[in-house]
Amino acid sequence: MRALTASSVLALLVAGLTVPAAPAQATFRGENGRIAFRRFLNEERTWGAVVTIRPDGSGERQITHPSYGYVDRNPDVSPDGRRIAFQREGVDCGPDCSYSEVFVVNADGTGLTQLTRNAPDQNCGSGYGGFCNGSPAWSPDGRHIAFSRASGPVVDDLIENVGIYIMNADGSRMHQLTQRTRPSNGEDTDPQWSPNGRTIVFERDNVRDATPADGIALWTVDLVSRREHRLTPWSLRAGDTPDWSPDGRRILFHSNESGPPDISANLYTIRPDGTGLRQLTFAQGGTVNYLGSSYSPDGRKITVGRRPETGGTNADVLVMNANGTRIRNITHTSLYDSYPDWGPVPQH
Repeated sequence: MRALTASSVLALLVAGLTVPAAPAQATFRGENGRIAFRRFLNEERTWGAVVTIRPDGSGERQITHPSYGYVDRNPDVSPDGRRIAFQREGVDCGPDCSYSEVFVVNADGTGLTQLTRNAPDQNCGSGYGGFCNGSPAWSPDGRHIAFSRASGPVVDDLIENVGIYIMNADGSRMHQLTQRTRPSNGEDTDPQWSPNGRTIVFERDNVRDATPADGIALWTVDLVSRREHRLTPWSLRAGDTPDWSPDGRRILFHSNESGPPDISANLYTIRPDGTGLRQLTFAQGGTVNYLGSSYSPDGRKITVGRRPETGGTNADVLVMNANGTRIRNITHTSLYDSYPDWGPVPQH
């Protein structure tokens, strides 16, 4: 049987669906471009925007301009470097605020487009600790976006179902990939595609009857077979925007997601088969924590958020070598910068 290519895998996944034309490249490799990240715009962290910056710390540019009370988070740069997908969440937008949607914007800040809309059965209010649609991630050909979606009534004080979905890059043809049984025993978030387009890595938080109770780990799902595989030991509490290296050989993540405050979150990498766990940073005691991170398009460096930095409780964006050495700041703010994604130089 002929080996499947990334394009044929995606074709199988969305067979019969209309796929919009879009610039594409075979993998996420490329020349290092700008870094997109989330910046809180006030000390209360109830207002935040997507900002981009050059890897040397110059040329800072605010890309999105949400109304007060909304936070634009989890930016993901498209493989051609021309667009940014992100999550807009209502944080302080009124007593009945229930808002979390996926948007796309051009890398220069123009062309803001909303891709998802809350359905009547979605309970995404902060009172339930959930969201409706978020954590978007581009496919390597730029034609699809994976994201996390919460839906259904509240069951056992939890939203009934939180799974990974895939949609066309224009927001059409949504398709559920994980947690297809309701109520779900896991809440799946933060998907990222492998460079060959065949696999998605994501964070799973155990809920209800899943064991171990409150366990958090990284999982992968094969897009053809739907077979799932746990990558990381439960003891690491691994997750929070994992990222594939451009050659597909390793997955980057941080430890101690939603864990004890006296344990620091550190960066690790692991092979896609769950072997070769490697620790990159070595903070201790819970004071310093490494947050969401991303490889550079050439695979030689990593960008990461770390707290605290300039201020007592804030975070800044840093760059380091892919082996964890030569760490340096590229932002120095008294507010809070985090969750960077390193995009390629835009293709024209």
